[in-house]
Amino acid sequence: MKIKEITIKISDEKTVVITPAAVQRTIYIVIAAVAVAAMCKKTVSRGTARIKELDCKLQKIVFQSDEIAVYVGDEIQAEPIAVPKNADTSYTWEIADDGILSVRKGRIVAAKSGKTLLGISSGDISAQVNVTAKYKPLPPESTLPSLYYDRLIIANYKNTLSPEYVPADLVKIPDNYTADGYYGLYVTKETFEAYKELYMAMYNEIKGRMHIISGYRSYARQSELYNKAVKNLMAQGKTSTEARALALNTTQTPGNSEHQLGNTIDVSNDNTTDHDYLKTPEGKWLAENSYKYGFIIRYPEDKADITRIEYEPWHIRYVGVNHATYMYVNDICLEQYVELQEQAEEAANDYALENPATPD
Repeated sequence: MKIKEITIKISDEKTVVITPAAVQRTIYIVIAAVAVAAMCKKTVSRGTARIKELDCKLQKIVFQSDEIAVYVGDEIQAEPIAVPKNADTSYTWEIADDGILSVRKGRIVAAKSGKTLLGISSGDISAQVNVTAKYKPLPPESTLPSLYYDRLIIANYKNTLSPEYVPADLVKIPDNYTADGYYGLYVTKETFEAYKELYMAMYNEIKGRMHIISGYRSYARQSELYNKAVKNLMAQGKTSTEARALALNTTQTPGNSEHQLGNTIDVSNDNTTDHDYLKTPEGKWLAENSYKYGFIIRYPEDKADITRIEYEPWHIRYVGVNHATYMYVNDICLEQYVELQEQAEEAANDYALENPATPD
């Protein structure tokens, strides 16, 4: 395109002539300015986008504190902080295989007491936090069982075990611990280890002799014993209803006997059991010392109205030293102790509401 000369009249006396070369230079300047502006705008746009990209990229994950404390049974309250805060994140939680933490309905909860690590990651960025899990404490003035959370299993007239229930860790009792003619008896490993300590202590102190005549009984075996007791009573002239009611004084119905738990033992020093066992040196020692080794006299003489089983001074159950000591000191039976455990759990839950868990 040919550029013509431009004449501009400023006044009657003055005119300005713009040569084609000057017009062309002006056009070039304008075009260059527009181009530079466009380039600058594009550069600024790219720079802003890059800054935004950097602001959204996760650099690290931190927690508000190095350690979290939580009560057993409660959900973990761990709030991760992304750096930068507006970073894109998709978190994955990781728990150790020590059993302290577990996932329940998609939430991480404390399953048992102890110290562990809780991990979190997003892409290749990760972090860990120390977790201390504690059982809820009882109020300071409480005299309730402190081991309320270690709930003891009970089998009795109102708590029935299933026919399929069999302890997982049964061991055969060596014949030198059983009475003559009593072979193939089993109890749980923990029960037998504790019984060996009890037996040796009794022997060292009074030189007594004590033999096991009953241990674990299956559901089927308990059925046999109960039906036999009923049959014998009916042979004495009792009706079926009377016989079944009377049999319960000495023999539990299947599923209601603690022998099925594998932690219950009947002992004797002459292959028999009767109330006179308490009069023997072994019976007296057992009544006074069994708790020291984790055993209780399961059916005490003054608790028959609660246990609904006649006094059996030969019948011991392993519950652990702490549980047994509490029952012995407070002169209560297992039924009463389990009720106190329930009360203690309620008291601990109430106390924990006002006293959150704190790290050691």
